[in-house]
Amino acid sequence: TWTGDKLAGTNRIVVLQDSCVIQENWVAANGRYTGTSYNYYHAQTGRWHQTWVDNQGGSLELEGAFSDGAMVMMSGEMKNAKGETYINRITWTPKPDGSVRQHWEVSSDQGKSWTTVFDGLYKKVK
Repeated sequence: TWTGDKLAGTNRIVVLQDSCVIQENWVAANGRYTGTSYNYYHAQTGRWHQTWVDNQGGSLELEGAFSDGAMVMMSGEMKNAKGETYINRITWTPKPDGSVRQHWEVSSDQGKSWTTVFDGLYKKVK
């Protein structure tokens, strides 16, 4: 859900490769935007990785770790349509009720300041 409990979309999570890979399958509430990510732990580096691809030709590579009660992953430098560089930071924070907050931010000044792109709450459907 978006902030305010409005449905943003649905996710189907699949655990693969003896629990070493988590596959996320996203469909936006309007059905027009879909994407899939593969999340895995790299034992040699001790870091988590996410590879995201979507039906709009977008992709995102993230790397990070679980620390202080949240998973924080960042991208390397990317360029927008205007050629300006930015980095992504996505934080997933588990909540006591079993939901997970996803806070996605971007920075165009090497991480000195951040702007929210998405702030939502994942809730398990029963």
